[in-house]
Amino acid sequence: MQRTGSGVSIDGVRPGAIRFRYRLDFTDSIAGGSTTSGLASTRLYAVARSLFVAPDPVATRKVSRPYPLVRVRFALPEDWTVVAAWDSTDAGFAPRSGDDLLSGILAAGSDYRTYPGVAGGLRFRVAVRGRRGFTDSALVDLVASSLRHATTAFGPLPVDRVTYVSDAGRVGRTSGSLQGISTIGLLWEPGELLERPRGHDTFHETLHFWFGGAMEAERWWTEGVTDYFAARLYADWRGDPRDLAALCYESWRNYERIPHRARMTMAAESRSMPGGDNTALLVYRKGMLAGLLLDAAVRRGSGGRQNLDDVARRLLALAAERRSHTVTELDIRDAVIAAGGPASGREWARTVSGTEPLTLQQVSDALRGVTGVDLPPPPVSVRMPKRLASTPNR
Repeated sequence: MQRTGSGVSIDGVRPGAIRFRYRLDFTDSIAGGSTTSGLASTRLYAVARSLFVAPDPVATRKVSRPYPLVRVRFALPEDWTVVAAWDSTDAGFAPRSGDDLLSGILAAGSDYRTYPGVAGGLRFRVAVRGRRGFTDSALVDLVASSLRHATTAFGPLPVDRVTYVSDAGRVGRTSGSLQGISTIGLLWEPGELLERPRGHDTFHETLHFWFGGAMEAERWWTEGVTDYFAARLYADWRGDPRDLAALCYESWRNYERIPHRARMTMAAESRSMPGGDNTALLVYRKGMLAGLLLDAAVRRGSGGRQNLDDVARRLLALAAERRSHTVTELDIRDAVIAAGGPASGREWARTVSGTEPLTLQQVSDALRGVTGVDLPPPPVSVRMPKRLASTPNR
């Protein structure tokens, strides 16, 4: 075992069980990072006075290899508590199988406040640490609402319980997440408010239980279309379609600034540019717009009898039959066309297979098709030039 800057790693492990013993001895009181750490299947990840275990399931799933069994035991200070996705015996935490760790998250600290609940027929638990610009009850209500709307749209999850752990991050780092099959870690700046951006983020992370957890797909679906679903469900919860419109128009403005938007498909970008700022990647920004445009096309092509939720449920059922839980882009296309007919096939060819730039009018028309109301784009703000100082010519 070797300590690293973000946790511990293990070298030279023989086949079979991997066992961890790790003493929590952190001196930094502020959480410092999340998904950028490149979590590995043999690494525990430390986040300030807490510890998260959230290995990425994708690589293991793709090769259909059983996940290694991991057992964790803590030596804790007297006033510390542990929040885990698994049940515990004393200070030891043991998943039922190695695969359980794919959904595993552990957090330890002296000041976690824990709130259990049920939403959408699913048990959940929210553990909160630190203080922010909103109450614990507001966060719990947001989490419960996201679960209720998601289970209504996409059906139940194949897990018994989901766990959210919320920690306060550093000023200047507004959000981050660690996402497993049934666990989410949220890192937010201490001054954050539960307004539209963070509310949308929370719905987005919840939907990863379905898209990224129960089902793996092309990244433009797992991130971009998930972002669209999150925006639409968040707006439904708020009872205001203008929230959906604002988030879609924001995504289009970011899309317009992506230099390669007219020469690269989303799938091609994902293969050649796997990382980066999500405001500058097609898989996020065009992916969200693709969700909107495909949803409108399916509704139009089916005479209002089907929508993109029906497509998602078909794909989730297909993923459940496969050990890898993966659906291909061809699977998605076939499900879209089956639901919406030729109209959705044409939209697929333009938006997913093609590189023709998307226009503001297309986004506006699609919003009308999905919500049934006109939601025009907000006026473009123009900065007035600064008045020049009056100085004599020389």
